[in-house]
Amino acid sequence: MQKFLSWPLSIDIDNQEYKGNELLAKKLSKKGFNALIKDYVYISPDDVKRYFKFIPDAWESFKGNGVDLGSGVGCISATIATKENVKQIYSVELVESVVKLCQPIIIKKILNPKDRNKVISVIGDFDNLKLKDNSINFAVSWFSMHHSLDPVKTFKEANRVLKKGGRFIFADKFHNNNVPDSEIERMLNIVYSEDFLKKNFRPAGINLTRRENGEHEYRFFEWEKFIKKSGFKIITEIIIKTDDPENRMIKNDNELCEVFVDFAVGGFGNRSIAFVLEKR
Repeated sequence: MQKFLSWPLSIDIDNQEYKGNELLAKKLSKKGFNALIKDYVYISPDDVKRYFKFIPDAWESFKGNGVDLGSGVGCISATIATKENVKQIYSVELVESVVKLCQPIIIKKILNPKDRNKVISVIGDFDNLKLKDNSINFAVSWFSMHHSLDPVKTFKEANRVLKKGGRFIFADKFHNNNVPDSEIERMLNIVYSEDFLKKNFRPAGINLTRRENGEHEYRFFEWEKFIKKSGFKIITEIIIKTDDPENRMIKNDNELCEVFVDFAVGGFGNRSIAFVLEKR
Protein backbone atom coordinates (compact mmCIF):
# COMPACT_ATOMS: atom_id res chain seq x y z
CA MET A 1 0.00 0.00 0.00
CA GLN A 2 1.31 3.42 -0.98
CA LYS A 3 2.64 5.47 1.94
CA PHE A 4 2.78 9.25 2.03
CA LEU A 5 4.99 11.74 3.81
CA SER A 6 3.57 15.10 4.79
CA TRP A 7 5.92 18.07 5.16
CA PRO A 8 4.92 21.45 6.64
CA LEU A 9 3.85 23.91 3.95
CA SER A 10 5.48 27.32 3.68
CA ILE A 11 2.96 28.82 1.26
CA ASP A 12 -0.75 29.62 1.25
CA ILE A 13 -2.95 27.04 -0.50
CA ASP A 14 -6.15 29.09 -0.44
CA ASN A 15 -5.96 30.01 -4.10
CA GLN A 16 -7.49 29.12 -7.47
CA GLU A 17 -4.51 27.11 -8.69
CA TYR A 18 -4.64 24.74 -5.71
CA LYS A 19 -8.43 24.40 -5.89
CA GLY A 20 -8.28 23.68 -9.59
CA ASN A 21 -5.70 20.92 -9.20
CA GLU A 22 -7.72 19.39 -6.38
CA LEU A 23 -10.72 19.21 -8.70
CA LEU A 24 -8.66 17.72 -11.52
CA ALA A 25 -7.21 15.07 -9.22
CA LYS A 26 -10.59 14.00 -7.86
CA LYS A 27 -12.19 13.78 -11.29
CA LEU A 28 -9.34 12.30 -13.33
CA SER A 29 -8.29 9.74 -10.72
CA LYS A 30 -11.69 8.10 -11.17
CA LYS A 31 -10.95 7.69 -14.89
CA GLY A 32 -7.58 6.02 -14.33
CA PHE A 33 -4.06 6.08 -15.71
CA ASN A 34 -4.75 7.05 -19.33
CA ALA A 35 -6.88 10.05 -18.37
CA LEU A 36 -4.23 11.29 -15.94
CA ILE A 37 -1.53 11.07 -18.59
CA LYS A 38 -3.68 12.68 -21.29
CA ASP A 39 -5.27 15.51 -19.29
CA TYR A 40 -2.79 16.20 -16.48
CA VAL A 41 0.71 15.32 -17.71
CA TYR A 42 0.24 15.70 -21.51
CA ILE A 43 3.15 13.37 -22.27
CA SER A 44 3.58 9.60 -22.00
CA PRO A 45 6.18 7.96 -19.74
CA ASP A 46 8.02 6.58 -22.79
CA ASP A 47 8.21 10.07 -24.29
CA VAL A 48 9.38 11.54 -20.96
CA LYS A 49 12.34 9.19 -21.14
CA ARG A 50 12.97 10.10 -24.77
CA TYR A 51 12.75 13.79 -23.91
CA PHE A 52 15.44 13.60 -21.23
CA LYS A 53 17.70 11.60 -23.53
CA PHE A 54 17.61 14.46 -26.05
CA ILE A 55 19.15 16.77 -23.41
CA PRO A 56 22.94 16.47 -23.18
CA ASP A 57 24.05 15.45 -19.65
CA ALA A 58 20.48 14.90 -18.40
CA TRP A 59 19.44 11.24 -18.39
CA GLU A 60 22.83 10.08 -17.11
CA SER A 61 22.55 12.55 -14.21
CA PHE A 62 19.66 10.58 -12.71
CA LYS A 63 21.40 8.27 -10.27
CA GLY A 64 21.41 7.73 -6.52
CA ASN A 65 18.86 9.70 -4.50
CA GLY A 66 16.74 12.44 -6.04
CA VAL A 67 13.85 14.82 -5.54
CA ASP A 68 11.12 15.83 -7.99
CA LEU A 69 9.96 19.40 -7.36
CA GLY A 70 6.27 19.99 -8.05
CA SER A 71 5.88 16.40 -9.17
CA GLY A 72 2.16 16.40 -9.95
CA VAL A 73 0.78 12.91 -10.45
CA GLY A 74 4.26 11.36 -10.24
CA CYS A 75 4.83 10.43 -13.89
CA ILE A 76 8.30 11.99 -14.03
CA SER A 77 9.36 10.52 -10.69
CA ALA A 78 8.17 7.03 -11.61
CA THR A 79 9.75 7.16 -15.05
CA ILE A 80 13.12 8.17 -13.60
CA ALA A 81 12.78 5.45 -10.95
CA THR A 82 12.79 2.82 -13.73
CA LYS A 83 16.55 3.42 -13.95
CA GLU A 84 18.41 0.70 -12.09
CA ASN A 85 20.95 3.11 -10.59
CA VAL A 86 18.25 5.39 -9.10
CA LYS A 87 17.86 4.36 -5.46
CA GLN A 88 14.92 6.55 -4.49
CA ILE A 89 13.20 9.78 -5.47
CA TYR A 90 11.08 12.07 -3.32
CA SER A 91 8.01 13.00 -5.36
CA VAL A 92 7.08 16.36 -3.80
CA GLU A 93 3.68 17.80 -4.70
CA LEU A 94 1.71 20.57 -2.99
CA VAL A 95 -1.84 19.35 -3.72
CA GLU A 96 -2.89 16.62 -1.31
CA SER A 97 -5.46 14.96 -3.57
CA VAL A 98 -2.95 14.79 -6.42
CA VAL A 99 -0.54 12.89 -4.16
CA LYS A 100 -3.04 10.59 -2.47
CA LEU A 101 -5.42 9.86 -5.34
CA CYS A 102 -3.24 10.08 -8.45
CA GLN A 103 0.33 9.15 -7.61
CA PRO A 104 -0.53 5.57 -6.56
CA ILE A 105 -2.24 4.97 -9.93
CA ILE A 106 0.75 6.27 -11.89
CA ILE A 107 3.41 4.53 -9.80
CA LYS A 108 1.60 1.18 -9.95
CA LYS A 109 1.32 1.36 -13.73
CA ILE A 110 4.87 2.50 -14.54
CA LEU A 111 6.95 0.57 -12.00
CA ASN A 112 7.33 -3.11 -11.27
CA PRO A 113 6.23 -4.14 -7.75
CA LYS A 114 9.83 -4.45 -6.54
CA ASP A 115 10.61 -0.86 -7.59
CA ARG A 116 7.50 0.99 -6.42
CA ASN A 117 8.98 1.83 -3.05
CA LYS A 118 11.72 3.80 -4.84
CA VAL A 119 9.21 6.65 -5.24
CA ILE A 120 8.46 8.38 -1.92
CA SER A 121 5.26 10.40 -2.30
CA VAL A 122 5.36 13.67 -0.36
CA ILE A 123 2.71 16.29 0.31
CA GLY A 124 4.86 19.39 0.49
CA ASP A 125 6.08 22.48 -1.32
CA PHE A 126 9.34 22.99 -3.16
CA ASP A 127 10.35 25.98 -1.04
CA ASN A 128 10.44 23.93 2.15
CA LEU A 129 12.11 20.58 1.49
CA LYS A 130 12.55 18.58 4.66
CA LEU A 131 15.83 17.14 3.46
CA LYS A 132 19.30 17.67 4.89
CA ASP A 133 21.82 19.99 3.28
CA ASN A 134 24.01 18.31 0.68
CA SER A 135 22.05 15.06 0.83
CA ILE A 136 20.62 14.53 -2.67
CA ASN A 137 22.34 13.48 -5.91
CA PHE A 138 19.87 15.04 -8.33
CA ALA A 139 16.75 17.20 -8.58
CA VAL A 140 14.23 17.38 -11.39
CA SER A 141 11.22 19.52 -12.25
CA TRP A 142 8.76 19.20 -15.12
CA PHE A 143 6.88 22.39 -16.09
CA SER A 144 6.53 23.34 -12.43
CA MET A 145 9.15 25.99 -11.76
CA HIS A 146 7.13 28.74 -13.46
CA HIS A 147 4.49 28.26 -10.76
CA SER A 148 6.94 29.33 -8.05
CA LEU A 149 6.03 32.56 -6.28
CA ASP A 150 9.75 33.30 -5.88
CA PRO A 151 11.90 31.36 -8.37
CA VAL A 152 15.21 32.41 -6.81
CA LYS A 153 14.05 31.07 -3.44
CA THR A 154 12.95 27.80 -5.05
CA PHE A 155 16.22 27.38 -6.94
CA LYS A 156 18.18 28.10 -3.76
CA GLU A 157 16.23 25.43 -1.89
CA ALA A 158 17.07 22.90 -4.60
CA ASN A 159 20.71 24.02 -4.41
CA ARG A 160 20.75 23.57 -0.64
CA VAL A 161 19.74 19.89 -0.65
CA LEU A 162 22.00 18.87 -3.54
CA LYS A 163 25.46 17.51 -2.96
CA LYS A 164 28.37 19.42 -4.50
CA GLY A 165 28.37 18.55 -8.18
CA GLY A 166 24.74 17.40 -7.98
CA ARG A 167 22.54 18.17 -10.97
CA PHE A 168 19.18 19.90 -11.27
CA ILE A 169 17.40 19.10 -14.53
CA PHE A 170 14.25 21.01 -15.34
CA ALA A 171 11.98 21.63 -18.30
CA ASP A 172 9.58 24.54 -18.57
CA LYS A 173 7.97 27.03 -20.93
CA PHE A 174 9.71 30.15 -22.19
CA HIS A 175 9.43 33.35 -24.20
CA ASN A 176 11.92 35.19 -26.37
CA ASN A 177 13.89 38.03 -24.82
CA ASN A 178 12.27 40.53 -27.18
CA VAL A 179 8.74 39.92 -25.85
CA PRO A 180 7.72 43.24 -24.24
CA ASP A 181 6.40 43.59 -20.71
CA SER A 182 3.05 44.68 -22.13
CA GLU A 183 2.66 41.34 -23.90
CA ILE A 184 3.56 39.44 -20.74
CA GLU A 185 0.86 41.37 -18.89
CA ARG A 186 -1.66 40.70 -21.64
CA MET A 187 -1.03 36.94 -21.43
CA LEU A 188 -1.40 36.90 -17.66
CA ASN A 189 -4.67 38.82 -17.80
CA ILE A 190 -6.35 36.47 -20.29
CA VAL A 191 -9.64 35.17 -18.92
CA TYR A 192 -10.15 31.45 -19.41
CA SER A 193 -12.81 30.35 -21.87
CA GLU A 194 -15.91 28.36 -21.01
CA ASP A 195 -14.35 25.39 -22.81
CA PHE A 196 -11.32 25.54 -20.50
CA LEU A 197 -13.52 25.81 -17.42
CA LYS A 198 -15.58 22.81 -18.50
CA LYS A 199 -12.54 20.69 -19.38
CA ASN A 200 -10.97 21.48 -16.00
CA PHE A 201 -14.17 20.92 -14.02
CA ARG A 202 -14.42 24.54 -12.93
CA PRO A 203 -17.80 26.21 -12.31
CA ALA A 204 -19.30 27.70 -15.45
CA GLY A 205 -19.32 31.46 -15.80
CA ILE A 206 -16.53 32.32 -13.35
CA ASN A 207 -14.06 35.04 -14.28
CA LEU A 208 -10.67 33.36 -13.88
CA THR A 209 -7.47 34.82 -15.30
CA ARG A 210 -4.26 32.96 -16.03
CA ARG A 211 -2.53 35.07 -13.35
CA GLU A 212 -5.12 34.01 -10.75
CA ASN A 213 -4.49 30.40 -11.78
CA GLY A 214 -0.84 30.59 -10.78
CA GLU A 215 0.73 31.20 -14.18
CA HIS A 216 3.91 33.20 -14.77
CA GLU A 217 5.57 34.00 -18.09
CA TYR A 218 9.37 34.13 -18.18
CA ARG A 219 11.77 35.09 -20.93
CA PHE A 220 15.20 33.53 -21.43
CA PHE A 221 17.01 36.31 -19.59
CA GLU A 222 14.71 35.91 -16.58
CA TRP A 223 15.30 32.16 -16.30
CA GLU A 224 19.05 32.77 -16.54
CA LYS A 225 18.88 35.54 -13.93
CA PHE A 226 17.07 33.26 -11.45
CA ILE A 227 19.65 30.53 -11.99
CA LYS A 228 22.62 32.87 -11.55
CA LYS A 229 21.23 34.38 -8.34
CA SER A 230 20.69 30.93 -6.85
CA GLY A 231 24.34 29.93 -7.36
CA PHE A 232 23.91 27.19 -9.97
CA LYS A 233 26.18 26.69 -12.96
CA ILE A 234 24.46 26.10 -16.30
CA ILE A 235 25.78 22.92 -17.92
CA THR A 236 23.17 22.64 -20.68
CA GLU A 237 20.52 25.04 -22.00
CA ILE A 238 18.51 23.76 -24.94
CA ILE A 239 15.11 24.13 -26.60
CA ILE A 240 13.03 21.04 -27.35
CA LYS A 241 9.95 21.34 -29.56
CA THR A 242 7.39 19.09 -31.13
CA ASP A 243 8.10 19.11 -34.84
CA ASP A 244 5.30 21.05 -36.54
CA PRO A 245 5.16 23.97 -39.00
CA GLU A 246 4.56 26.62 -36.34
CA ASN A 247 7.46 25.48 -34.18
CA ARG A 248 9.73 25.34 -37.21
CA MET A 249 8.78 28.92 -38.04
CA ILE A 250 9.25 30.36 -34.53
CA LYS A 251 12.93 31.00 -33.81
CA ASN A 252 14.54 31.76 -30.47
CA ASP A 253 16.53 34.96 -29.94
CA ASN A 254 18.92 33.52 -27.35
CA GLU A 255 21.20 31.62 -29.75
CA LEU A 256 20.13 28.28 -28.30
CA CYS A 257 20.19 24.94 -30.06
CA GLU A 258 16.70 23.73 -31.01
CA VAL A 259 15.82 20.03 -31.10
CA PHE A 260 12.66 18.88 -32.90
CA VAL A 261 11.00 15.68 -31.75
CA ASP A 262 8.22 13.50 -33.15
CA PHE A 263 6.08 13.44 -30.00
CA ALA A 264 4.02 15.93 -28.01
CA VAL A 265 6.29 17.79 -25.60
CA GLY A 266 3.39 19.30 -23.68
CA GLY A 267 3.18 22.82 -22.32
CA PHE A 268 2.26 25.89 -24.32
CA GLY A 269 2.69 25.28 -28.04
CA ASN A 270 4.48 21.98 -27.43
CA ARG A 271 7.77 23.81 -26.98
CA SER A 272 10.03 23.95 -23.97
CA ILE A 273 13.36 25.03 -22.58
CA ALA A 274 15.44 22.47 -20.71
CA PHE A 275 18.32 23.13 -18.35
CA VAL A 276 20.94 20.97 -16.69
CA LEU A 277 22.30 22.88 -13.71
CA GLU A 278 25.16 21.89 -11.43
CA LYS A 279 25.81 22.81 -7.83
CA ARG A 280 29.20 24.50 -7.54
